[in-house]
Amino acid sequence: MGQMAADALQVNFFDTDIVIESQAGMTISGIFSTQGESTFREIEADVLRQTNIYEKALIATGGGSPCYFDNMQWMNEYGITMYLSWPDHLLISHLLKQMSSRPILEHLNEEDATERITLLLSERKPFYEMAAMTIEMEGVLEKDLIKLEKACKYIW
Repeated sequence: MGQMAADALQVNFFDTDIVIESQAGMTISGIFSTQGESTFREIEADVLRQTNIYEKALIATGGGSPCYFDNMQWMNEYGITMYLSWPDHLLISHLLKQMSSRPILEHLNEEDATERITLLLSERKPFYEMAAMTIEMEGVLEKDLIKLEKACKYIW
């Protein structure tokens, strides 16, 4: 959705997870398994800070990114942050479909993964809520895309 919004708005789009994988030459799961989560979080913070060279861009971060190395404070200082707030049940359903590519979930069964996601959401939401704006998403692509584009147009 971020890429579609950026295309419509004619701005650069960056997904920090994709940039990390490109720079590291391996998947995020690979980084987690060979170098550990702490190294991944350091790389993630570095990649995030590389984005400040762009005057106008839409940047998607991983779910844990705002929670480490004062990343949320940095994002608020150098940009305008948006928390795309999805209903928990939609977010959990989406993440369960991606378990094999999520290092924090990949070795769990569905029940344990659901519990882990619920715990992570409760830990991470205070960081997400530090965003400059919150956009309530519905899980309907067309409607959610319109909301995101409107918010970006308001900012720019």
